Amino acid sequence: MYVDEDLLVYDEVWAAAGLPDAVFPISPQDLQRASGARAVDLKEE
Repeated sequence: MYVDEDLLVYDEVWAAAGLPDAVFPISPQDLQRASGARAVDLKEE
């Protein structure tokens, strides 16, 4: 699992859980921690 390191500069991001009404705010750091994701540079140049 990966998280784009550029997201880590934001205070809050919105995540989804598969349904249109299952959207929730979370800090990128908490999302990374909860998912076990590794922060990497994912942007194309």
